[in-house]
Amino acid sequence: MGRTIPSFRIAEEQEAAVWRPFRKALLRRDRAAFDEMLSSARLYTSASSAAVRPSKFEGMAMAIIFHHYTTLARSVEALSEIGRGEA
Repeated sequence: MGRTIPSFRIAEEQEAAVWRPFRKALLRRDRAAFDEMLSSARLYTSASSAAVRPSKFEGMAMAIIFHHYTTLARSVEALSEIGRGEA
């Protein structure tokens, strides 16, 4: 019988555990931001698991990048609306 591949959620938790030493090296005030960044990857778990990649980190990184991109795009749009007086 072959090895069982963990679900992406479990794999994501394992990857976060690998980054714990990095987190501990951050300033205390920056740890919350790091935790929030990793949590943003969970918003796109289904998309990350659908993209079959050899590295768990690739899916997590793309999810984090995508989350930050959409947040930035929404902010730019909101600022544009304010500039046009539509807010």
